[in-house]
Amino acid sequence: MRINAKCMATPPPLKSMQLDGVESVTRKSFEFTITEVQQQLLKKLACIEQESCGACLAAGPHCRWCADPYFSSAAPRCNDEESLVSSDCSQEHIQMPEPPVWEVAENRSLQDMTSDAYEAVVQIQPQKINLSLKPRETKKIKFSYRPAKNYPLDLYYLMDLTWSMKDDKETLVSLRDDLPEMLRNLTDNFRLGFGSFAEKPLMPYTSMDARRKANPCAAEGEACESTYSFKHHLSLTSEVNEFIEKVNKSVVTANLDNAEAQLEALMQVVACGARLGWSQRSRKIVILLSDGLMHTAGDGKLGGAVLRNDETCHLDENGYYSEADVYDYPSIAQIYRLLDKHKVNVIFAVTENVKQHYDNLHKVLDEFTYVAKLESDSSNILKLVKRGYEDIVSVVNFEDDSGAGPINVKYFSDCGVEDGPMRETTKCSGVEYGMTLNYEAHIRLDKCVEYKNMQQILKITESQLGQDALTLDIKVHCGCKCDDGQRARDFAEACPTHSGLICGVCQCDQGWSGPTCNCSTSDEAAWAALTSECRQPNTTTQPCSGVGDCVCGKCACDRGYNGKFCQCKSCANSKDNGLECGGVGRGTCVCGRCDCAPGWTGETCDCTDSIDTCIAPGDSERTCSGYGSCQCGKCVCNASEEGSLHTGRYCETCRDCDNPLCAHAEPCVLCHLEKNCTQFCSSTNINYTVTEGYNETVRYFDVKDDLRYVRPVTDKADAILEKVEQEQHISSY
Repeated sequence: MRINAKCMATPPPLKSMQLDGVESVTRKSFEFTITEVQQQLLKKLACIEQESCGACLAAGPHCRWCADPYFSSAAPRCNDEESLVSSDCSQEHIQMPEPPVWEVAENRSLQDMTSDAYEAVVQIQPQKINLSLKPRETKKIKFSYRPAKNYPLDLYYLMDLTWSMKDDKETLVSLRDDLPEMLRNLTDNFRLGFGSFAEKPLMPYTSMDARRKANPCAAEGEACESTYSFKHHLSLTSEVNEFIEKVNKSVVTANLDNAEAQLEALMQVVACGARLGWSQRSRKIVILLSDGLMHTAGDGKLGGAVLRNDETCHLDENGYYSEADVYDYPSIAQIYRLLDKHKVNVIFAVTENVKQHYDNLHKVLDEFTYVAKLESDSSNILKLVKRGYEDIVSVVNFEDDSGAGPINVKYFSDCGVEDGPMRETTKCSGVEYGMTLNYEAHIRLDKCVEYKNMQQILKITESQLGQDALTLDIKVHCGCKCDDGQRARDFAEACPTHSGLICGVCQCDQGWSGPTCNCSTSDEAAWAALTSECRQPNTTTQPCSGVGDCVCGKCACDRGYNGKFCQCKSCANSKDNGLECGGVGRGTCVCGRCDCAPGWTGETCDCTDSIDTCIAPGDSERTCSGYGSCQCGKCVCNASEEGSLHTGRYCETCRDCDNPLCAHAEPCVLCHLEKNCTQFCSSTNINYTVTEGYNETVRYFDVKDDLRYVRPVTDKADAILEKVEQEQHISSY
């Protein structure tokens, strides 16, 4: 029975009941029935359009595949189980999704640090879960996090030892007794390391005069060490006296300009983890003391250091950075990447005259840095260390290594509030020791990349402590048992010659085609005779009217065409929700074009006048959460003030709004994409490629030196721009 739009618009009058509101109730019930029928049709169509077993099972949880080699070719192999059985597909040949997997494989209780038992510390519970995912399936995983008391701290002092910082070094030496007392108030397990920096020993940063090279402080009437970029003095140790002794024995140096090699030194401190002795399980903090500005990528070329910084450890046997005259200063993006990779935080303790410079840097590296004003003689250094440590540990932020793959993860947390609501966030602030944070991760497989069963390991970690992780061993169910890549030749009648069998379908050898592989494509005369059967009589038109394939003398029409010779155009290309012209109640197909019902517009009758579908449940006032506009019944999200897009069905999500590095770089990416750069970024060399994305979202990824930027576009796929070889400073200062 066909139900058309006119039935919905003008239901028959009710003669037997004249109560107010009866007609509207009947109308709603009738519309509900139509919606129910439409949903059933939609589910069925999603199945029967599939042409392989893997694609069939991925099309929906109700789809099944018949792998019976003798199954009727007139019936679709992909359908719901009831339809397949009624079409005489035996139960033993019906392929269905693998049974779900869910197992908590490791679940040790949360545990603080005790003595030296590093391995006993547990901050995330559980630690491992085995699970399975099907396409468009979401699994919800609950886990807890509690920062452990007395967690190990590795604190590396990286000091500016140019002439103007001489008194600061002496102040640090004077804190021999106060330093360990302050650190024990933070944790019983701490270690100290020490390094210093100055400047590249190259012109124009350093004098090349022989006398000045030997003693850069001659102009001050003092003797000091020759200029160097970075020197590692002491590996991390629990011996405070040894630390103080190394600081006391260090000698200041000097340079010509008012900027130093802070980032170059920081790169070596992070990259030389094995040499410095960073622990695998510790909170790693570098405290960088300076009163000078810093050089960044590009500045080194002036002195002849033209190669891009290679992010590699280059310390000689005496602890000096040996490649300062070869490699350029690192870019901010490189520092960002290594701090994230090695889970290192930085406290910038700097004097008032340069603090704004470091505040600007912190805006880009806010996830890893803390900036504080250092008194001119460093007398407040212990207060700054304590305050910076507490600021760093008070923020908890979870991340995962799903990258740009088809598995998407969303996080929800109560942020330690007892009986508090679970809200979508990766980050919690104001965290204290002993506070338990409850999280829920929503793991979703957006789509199958390949139609086969695979396994993927995904790790969820706290962004500052990568050693503690929740490991997810995910079985991705995208294939079929019958599709093992082997071509069985056991069914001679189903595939008599020139073929093998996979999931009940003949797989033809080269030179043969057709459902049973009995049509030769190498015999020209026989092929020409078969082709003529696909051409309309008494015409010279192309086989199958040019919109189909001639398969063994019969037309297999392209989608949107039908008829013996594919001569009739349908509305198959005008589908919404998998149904022509949106299905019953939205429109009908008339001569290849959709005739839409009232309340619906568009080529496929896909645009509704209603905004109800653009308002999130529980948010009765804001359309698209206040971050977008409702177009065709769907939210089109706006960009935030920082340039990041909101995403989600109601524009409720903005995972990248907290990524300041991308916000700084985005204008440069966009102006090159749109080819309208004038002064801003005009000298930057950017190459990019466009590939298919997984969904309409905004994501940023650090690719080699810089970024990958994903944004929604209006055609079939998202644009992924890989921004590489950037040599311009990303920051705005």
